[in-house]
Amino acid sequence: MSESRKISTKSTLYAISFIAAIQLFSLYITFQNKPVYVEAGYSYAPAGPSSQGSFVNVLLLLLTVFSATMVLGWLIRKRKTTTFRMLIFTSLAFSCFVLTLITLDSMLSKFSFYSESFFPYEVVASLTPVFLIGYAIFKSRSSKLLGVLLGFISGEVGSFFASTLPLLTALLLPAAFAVYDIYAVFRGPLKQLISAAPGSALEGVSVKVGDFTIGLGDNVFYAMLPSLALFYSKLVYALVTMVAVDAGVLITLSLLSKRRILPGLPIPVFLGLLVLLSSRIL
Repeated sequence: MSESRKISTKSTLYAISFIAAIQLFSLYITFQNKPVYVEAGYSYAPAGPSSQGSFVNVLLLLLTVFSATMVLGWLIRKRKTTTFRMLIFTSLAFSCFVLTLITLDSMLSKFSFYSESFFPYEVVASLTPVFLIGYAIFKSRSSKLLGVLLGFISGEVGSFFASTLPLLTALLLPAAFAVYDIYAVFRGPLKQLISAAPGSALEGVSVKVGDFTIGLGDNVFYAMLPSLALFYSKLVYALVTMVAVDAGVLITLSLLSKRRILPGLPIPVFLGLLVLLSSRIL
């Protein structure tokens, strides 16, 4: 997370409103999709749901992100900007299409008039945001349009993580990424990527809101924690978790007056996890 040294109240309000909108959208998706995920038993647990397996699951995801960041950084250093954008677009498009299709199918299947003949229309509807992402990245270069689309994807991915990861993995994952975020921003590949990339190249992996630049991964975890509370507990705990995360975001934004760039995850994530672990989720 970064910004210009002078912080305006207006920019802070924009940033918090943007994040809150993503969180509420993620909560809505979680509410819609919960019966589908529970019934189908969808789960990401390649190493199993045990305690040891959960640590391995988190490690695998961390290594995936680390490797992807290294590859992106190499592409930027080699000035392969088009390939860089293509990789970003491919990952965003795949996630957006699959998760939108799941959500649409879940929503429509609750109506009595729903039938399998609706599926082609669901596919077309799910492809619409994919085309918009491509248009925003390669054609219009509209930061506002891309910001809305990235917020849309962040809410979907946050809900997906909350709904499909085993509980222990889902609790360990944001904590692990919050710690990794400190290293990545100050010493690791993310710092190198930010330093090497022109601002326009990072539009697919970050969102400009007012004076602030917020990473796509930050928004995913901001959305994931309240959705996790909703999936395993009640709406009231989800809303309290959301407030805790947003309070952490406000603290982080206020600290940006002293530093040009800060990791956006540690304070919001650990405040959110504190609320989660204090609630009846366990």
